[in-house]
This record gives sequence, structure tokens and C-alpha cells, in this order.
Amino acid sequence: MKSIYIIFTMTLLLTIAAPVHSFQRVQQTKTPMSSLAHSFEPVLSTKDKYHLDAAELLAACWKFSAVLRKIGQSTLAIDFESNIRKAEALYNSLAPSNNKKRRQSLASLLRLEQESGIHGPNAQLQDYSAACGFLWIRRYLEFHVDMYSAILASRDPKEAALDAYRKQIEPFHGWALRKVFTSKLSTSMPSRDTFLAALGNFKSQDFGEEEEQIILNDLGELVSIWRPIVIRWRTTYKELDLEDTRRA
Repeated sequence: MKSIYIIFTMTLLLTIAAPVHSFQRVQQTKTPMSSLAHSFEPVLSTKDKYHLDAAELLAACWKFSAVLRKIGQSTLAIDFESNIRKAEALYNSLAPSNNKKRRQSLASLLRLEQESGIHGPNAQLQDYSAACGFLWIRRYLEFHVDMYSAILASRDPKEAALDAYRKQIEPFHGWALRKVFTSKLSTSMPSRDTFLAALGNFKSQDFGEEEEQIILNDLGELVSIWRPIVIRWRTTYKELDLEDTRRA
């Protein structure tokens, strides 16, 4: 009994003597990127690799939008949210009791809307449609997959963002939107350390090698979860002939 008491006392003394910043680092292990990864993980079915769960996808997208706002990308978040609402409008219009299968997956939702005759020929989607909303949500996710992948490869955030924009978004933007987004990304992207600290919800003054490794690991996990989702997403659009390539 005495030996147990001694061990407990020594442990308590070591705990009290430990620097406060050590606790902060231990506690700060679940970053926003880690939370996002867990939110998107259930989207791609483990039973059916062709199934993207619509409810899980929409819920995860709202969480991603909140993160965008938190890290200062409010302009992007506003547009992202408008597209989530387009997608949600169709999902919420279907009563769960009578439409469980029809509202269950992304493919079934898109097919249901398509069968209503809402779209024009040659994949000309109605702007207010769920298909249009889901299309732009995917493009923004693809943009972030490319940008985060480049940052993981030690690229500067501004260069990573501009390259990702040129590849994933710019081909579908008209002149005015291209000017707005290019200007915003060119002037608002912070330094690498500042950007990574923001992604990890770390204070700049506390951001060091340990914190950088934590956020890079979490970013890598998020990208690895996103990538198969957007690949399946794109395939679904091609299969249903819903890939509208017109400029916005």
C-alpha cells in the first residue's frame, strides 16, 4: 500500500511540475482538419464503393463550410453554402418514410431529379437544381484536395491555391469571377506557417515543428479520405451525363 502511495505522490509531483505549454500541446491534438476527416469518413460506403451517402455528405459539407469561415475563407464559404442549400432542397423535399432509398445516395438523388425533366439537353443543368449544387460542391472539394496536396508537398500556400484554382475552378468561371477569385487568392493567402497554424487552430506564437507535424498528418488523412469520394462523385456525374462544363 505504501509503495502505491509513493508512486501516486511522485506522479502527482511530476504532473504539477510539468510546463503548462506541454499540456497545451498534448491537449491540442484534434485539429479542425482531423474533425473534418472523421466527418467525411462515413460518406463513402464501406459496403458499396459506388455509394456516396447523401445525408453524411451534406452534414460533412456544412462542417467544412464552418471551417472555411474560421480560417478566413468567408468568400468561398458563402458560395459553398449556397450550393449546399441547392442540394439540400431536394433532399429535404423527400419524406424519409416514403423515399428512404431515393434520398439515400448521391446517385439516387441525382437520378430522381434528372427523371423529373428539370435539366436541358447536353448536361445543361438548372442553376437552382441539386445537381448544380452538388457539382460546384465537388469542384470546391477538388480545389482543396489539390491545394492541400501541394501544401503537403511543401508548396507555398498562395502558389498552391492559385494552381488548384486554375485547374479545378477557373475553366468554369467567367471573366468577372476569374478576376475576383484570382485577386482574392493572390492577396489573401498567408505564409505557410500562418496558414498551417490556422488550419490546426494553433496560436501563431505557439506554432512549432511539433504542431506543424500534427496538422500535416491531419491534412494528409483528410486528403486521403476526400480523394476517393470526389473520384466516385465525378464518375457518377459522367455516368448520368450531368457534367455541365459551361462557364458561370
